[in-house]
Amino acid sequence: MKKLLLAFAGLTVIVATAQEARIDLGRSAAMYSATHADGIPLNTSTNKQSSAVAIGTAPNVYGAGFGPKSNLVANEDLNTIAFIHRSDYNSNGDYSSGSLRFDYSTDGGSTWTSNAGPLWNPNQSGYAYPGFARYPRIGILNAVNNTNPLNASVTAWAPTLAGTNDSWGGALVGSQKMDNTVSNFVVDTTGGHLTLDNSYTADGNFWGLSFHQPNYLTDEYTDTAIVWKGVMDFTTDSMALTEYRAYMPVSNDPTNGKIVGDGNIFFAENGTTGFISLEAYDSTIAPNKVIHPYLVKTTDGGMTWSSNMGPNVDNLIDNGSGDSLKTIFSTITGGWNIGSLTSSTRGHDLAVDANGNPHMFVHVFPGVGTTPTGGTIAGDFVYYPGINLLVDIFTNDGGLTWECNVVSRVFTWEYEFDPTNGPVAECTRPHISLSSDREMMFFSWFESDTSFVTGTENNFPDWRCQGYNVQGDSLEGPATVMGTYGDATWGNVADFAFDNGDGTHQLHMTYSPIEDFGTFSVLSPIDFYYLGAPYPNNIGIQELEEQSFTVGQNYPNPTNSLTKIAIESIEAANFTLSIVDITGRTIKITNLGRLDVGRHVYTVDATNFAPGIYFYTVESAGHKNTKKLIVK
Repeated sequence: MKKLLLAFAGLTVIVATAQEARIDLGRSAAMYSATHADGIPLNTSTNKQSSAVAIGTAPNVYGAGFGPKSNLVANEDLNTIAFIHRSDYNSNGDYSSGSLRFDYSTDGGSTWTSNAGPLWNPNQSGYAYPGFARYPRIGILNAVNNTNPLNASVTAWAPTLAGTNDSWGGALVGSQKMDNTVSNFVVDTTGGHLTLDNSYTADGNFWGLSFHQPNYLTDEYTDTAIVWKGVMDFTTDSMALTEYRAYMPVSNDPTNGKIVGDGNIFFAENGTTGFISLEAYDSTIAPNKVIHPYLVKTTDGGMTWSSNMGPNVDNLIDNGSGDSLKTIFSTITGGWNIGSLTSSTRGHDLAVDANGNPHMFVHVFPGVGTTPTGGTIAGDFVYYPGINLLVDIFTNDGGLTWECNVVSRVFTWEYEFDPTNGPVAECTRPHISLSSDREMMFFSWFESDTSFVTGTENNFPDWRCQGYNVQGDSLEGPATVMGTYGDATWGNVADFAFDNGDGTHQLHMTYSPIEDFGTFSVLSPIDFYYLGAPYPNNIGIQELEEQSFTVGQNYPNPTNSLTKIAIESIEAANFTLSIVDITGRTIKITNLGRLDVGRHVYTVDATNFAPGIYFYTVESAGHKNTKKLIVK
């Protein structure tokens, strides 16, 4: 299956062909219309629990559309975050919507410089070299020991409408100093490029991924992944670029052709071990006709790559429950006969943990051969979006064996924004973020609150997150809504989070809200916002709706000294904290006084507590929230 790409009048549309059939479950398509108790619609930014900062403006939604991308980068050493987008050229004075600008913050996200650049601004018309840019990705290149963000450079990796592969063909790559003094970019047209896939940067190295398809109107994907590696020379502020290739074969189905989804590239901290992941159909790994994730590996910085390796998803066992994914799906569906499990071309993410092991964060569905109760057996490349698990799939032994953790069940799937001018179909955009030491991973996705919306529509998504401890192989705490309520549309989350020093990490996200579906057009200029939110922030929709506050799990837990408890409130109120032992004997009662809206962290000194199990309760306005505290 080809990626069908239409380019016209500065607009790009990606449409998946019908071979990737989807079956919904007959749920209602009612619009999201619920309100909070105060009457404010859930789909407005009035309900933000953290302050979002307006950053740049794009000419339309397409630059950030169609699944997770590396549009956003965060560098903890520089306390800097940067976001790339196409230019709203009318307001910025650029030549076209194919120009690129970036927004950046050098104070951890508090304040931003908007629409810096331009990084790319070709003065031309039509589909010709070097070409208008589309779907940009960004990175930060920084010299060893440099602490001044303006001495660092940003990278851009973007397809251009060079006119050598129908309207496409160009791959824009290069760097620009953040102070806008030096810019070095080139456009390659030798690689049969289309929309390009993700990029990765670390220190002075850049890697960009593209899948070779030299004439997408007539030819299939050639089974070759193209990797551009850039090595930065900070004396000249330019990159030396080298092209490498990896063989990533895809089975050619007689009816459907080669089904190829999105790809990602990511490296270990050493910069030599890295992986490319792909969602596609490869019968050598999964014999039935399904879409599934697989990898190739390099140990020499990208010069050479291994053969395909990956899991047969049918064989995976969830580490948390000990059940197979097939058993879990059978339980969810109430006894369906589950055939072969499948993934989707609608977006996944890749990261490499502290041990150098790859993690793929993917959707898994019942697929071909599944027989719903009272239904007919599902055919090739069919999946059921209403029955969907987000799963972290990883290997600890170089691909000899595969493990997984079920991160969350997904209840809403996709929504087609503006079918009149689009449509732009968006799903849940799974992302992985890492702590700087890679010991913690944070799985993010964007999904509508199913307690207020019915059906597979995902028109007003919330930013959700689940933490994971790498060394303990454990999901930590409940899945959390990260300070958004129904407007985190086209969300992108940075690959790395900042350590707040209090047991939480600041994750970085950009998004574009839609306030009014009646007037929204995907062709109109759209504003982006940045939201930095701590994890765990322990905002639960149900608790907040019922109680107006939530209480986090204490950290660390177990403890034998100081431990912290976070309280998140959406309205000012008086709070008390009480601690009892396992017999119910009161150990401590503290009047916390009146707490304002927002996050509050209270420290408990458990130094003199006897080892054992305790329970702490936070109470406000007649509502209580109790959690377990363990003293070792």
